[in-house]
Amino acid sequence: MEFPFDVDALLPERITVLDQHLRPPARRPGTTTPARVDLQQQIMTIVDELGKASAKAQHLPAPITSASRMQSNRHVMYVLKDTSARPAGKGAIIGFLKVGYKKLFVLDDREAHNEVEPLCILDFYIHESVQRHGHGRELFQYMLQKERVEPHQLAIDRPSQKLLKFLNKHYNLETTVPQVNNFVIFEGFFAHQHRPPAPSLRATRHSRAAAVDPTPAAPARKLPPKRAEGDIKPYSSSDREFLKVAVEPPWPLNRAPRRATPPAHPPPRSSSLGNSPERGPLRPFVPEQELLRSLRLCPPHPTARLLLATDPGGSPAQRRRTSSLPRSDESRY
Repeated sequence: MEFPFDVDALLPERITVLDQHLRPPARRPGTTTPARVDLQQQIMTIVDELGKASAKAQHLPAPITSASRMQSNRHVMYVLKDTSARPAGKGAIIGFLKVGYKKLFVLDDREAHNEVEPLCILDFYIHESVQRHGHGRELFQYMLQKERVEPHQLAIDRPSQKLLKFLNKHYNLETTVPQVNNFVIFEGFFAHQHRPPAPSLRATRHSRAAAVDPTPAAPARKLPPKRAEGDIKPYSSSDREFLKVAVEPPWPLNRAPRRATPPAHPPPRSSSLGNSPERGPLRPFVPEQELLRSLRLCPPHPTARLLLATDPGGSPAQRRRTSSLPRSDESRY
């Protein structure tokens, strides 16, 4: 791929490694660049054009590699430059390979889920005019040496048929482990034990401080033992004093005699859980004849006496005196 600026001067090495900062590499001594040239903008142009060419070759709806994506992710891009041909004295780009570490959940041979963070092949492209010339193998081998990984330890994101054939031809990667996501791993992926994540900075500081400070730590305060809770009684068996007090019936029902001794055979209690609380014994029901006899024997109420005193017929003594008068005098009235 050709560009309107000098690629050979911008990328002095045959394979250039670009990170998320997209900074131009150090130029060889003796090379000069025109004044007021934004080198980083030129690198961003190269990345965008390579991403568009890769998306077109893989029939993707949108590029998956761009300068903005590189700046927002911690990915690494290996760019291969053509050093033999120099059209118009500006150089050309052959292809690129983008990799990055991702946290994935993958299935092993036993269909068990495993959380890993392997190095992933995210995008790989070689220009159509120079394919099958060994440039792809050269670029891929340089990445393996730089990242210090083996081919079977890689996870490939949506590989094309060309990439699968490439891996089978050069690295004997044929048998894949089926996955439910878009990544492809090969047999032998789980044979390598991935390095555990580095401890956090805070944990490292605490461990260093404990190693330097000889002061013993304060003993932990022991809490008192928890008291054992007693058995919880059911609500129906709880003691209620006011339920045990006998209710006094109104007069004259309270004149019935009480039983001096409790019955020999008390009534059976309920067989339900906890049993209901016992109430005090009530007095037996008074018959009607006894009730009437009690009413006759009771003294008159003070109100009844007052009514008799204010009766126009007078008291009984007055009525007796009136009845003792002669018949002649009684008729005159």
